[in-house]
Amino acid sequence: MTKRLGLKVLAIFIALVIVASSVVMYSVTDVKKGINEGGGKGVISLVAPPFVEVVGASEAAGGGGGGAQRAGTTFLEEEAGISAYTNVGQEIDLEKAKDVYRTIEHETENYTIGSVELPGYPETEDVHVYVHKDGWIVGYYLNDEPVAKIIDWLDYSGAEITSTKLEDAIAKMCDGVGAPLIDTKYYDFRAPNANRLMIIADAQWTDGTDTFDIKIPSDFTVYKRSWSHFTRNSDGSNMKIDENTINSFGRCRDYWVTKYGTLTPTLLKQDMFHTVSLRLYEGYWTTGEAFHAIVLVYQEA
Repeated sequence: MTKRLGLKVLAIFIALVIVASSVVMYSVTDVKKGINEGGGKGVISLVAPPFVEVVGASEAAGGGGGGAQRAGTTFLEEEAGISAYTNVGQEIDLEKAKDVYRTIEHETENYTIGSVELPGYPETEDVHVYVHKDGWIVGYYLNDEPVAKIIDWLDYSGAEITSTKLEDAIAKMCDGVGAPLIDTKYYDFRAPNANRLMIIADAQWTDGTDTFDIKIPSDFTVYKRSWSHFTRNSDGSNMKIDENTINSFGRCRDYWVTKYGTLTPTLLKQDMFHTVSLRLYEGYWTTGEAFHAIVLVYQEA
């Protein structure tokens, strides 16, 4: 199995405790919440891939043709939203890459694009993956999909998130083409000026409600606000921001359900505290669980 280091290098993703009265991105007043209850934050740096800079420089100069790294990147910039990428440092056999895809969407002599299936998830969660013969692999969701779709709740233990669906798909592709996955970086093609991605996740393991408070500083430029909600083996669950119900699930015994979406600036205003709550209805079941998260893409002041 390929060893995945990307998120662990960039941040200990959800391993920090939400107990401080003030932290860099947000403030939390519930000092009873700790790591064992799943409260935490993760911040990832967003960095433009080198081939995006190559494209821009070439077009600005009025040049044509371009190098191999350029192939297909215009397509990515038009279609991709939140993305993860790596360069494996060796040439990739595109025939091997094609064997990893569930569906091939586009194919040339230099690169391929297709959808990669994720274990345990339906086809709607497939990740689009771009593979260039020069070693570039990019996993992404489409530009009309919320950033929070990247959260892999099936791999979440409540203590930390060690990967996302995007990185899982890249790792699967690396295994398929016989290349190492050493490092993964992230970028949102819709927000080239954004330099941070933050995930604030929480979990509820017993019947009841858990909350955390969040405040986004006014001097941050927020490009994307989104949410994700998951429950399994429960009599239902709901997620709220202040008094606004963001999502609600009914009974889901012996299976799991998840949903994600975007948030308006009105629902999550900057420079004021908001209470985010998670309710789990366990009923007669003793193994129910519910998770939720707020995901922000922003430019740090």
